[in-house]
Amino acid sequence: MKFVFSAQEAILERVLKEIELNIDEARAGAVQDAADLAVREGRANIAAAGFPARWRAALKSRFYPNKGGDPAALVFDTIPFAGVFERGITIKGRPLLWLPLERNLPAGIHSPRQYGGKLVSVNVAGKPPLLFDAGKRELGPLFVGVSQVNIRKRLDLYAIFARAAGRMTEFYEQRIKG
Repeated sequence: MKFVFSAQEAILERVLKEIELNIDEARAGAVQDAADLAVREGRANIAAAGFPARWRAALKSRFYPNKGGDPAALVFDTIPFAGVFERGITIKGRPLLWLPLERNLPAGIHSPRQYGGKLVSVNVAGKPPLLFDAGKRELGPLFVGVSQVNIRKRLDLYAIFARAAGRMTEFYEQRIKG
């Protein structure tokens, strides 16, 4: 048996270009789908860890179609120290790290340098040192001194991003069939 295929070259070229365009659109859509999933699940992870809404909103993605090349997406956090909660870290003082006691401080003050009043240190054997306002000790301690603070791992964004990237084939297949 013999099959013969005959077509006008212009029609064949148009069909091939259409197929190529559909493939390119499916590739780009799959990348966008993976980035959207990474952001959505990442924000859910941030919420589950107890961070406020502005932390969730800080996780973003940017899509790069790269005409003629491979499409790409970048998922990033606009809070510069957010990675600390992905890995966990120990922060050491030099010699002490002064932690604010928020309930006793005016809004917006987070360190002894920011505080405008004169501070006095109160040391009790076996307890961490405390900083009080020299003129208003009745306010209670403003800062407590510690040698180090351990911040535990609270987020699992890298694993979420890897799972989203691992679903690229699935997203591509959904797009190419549609």
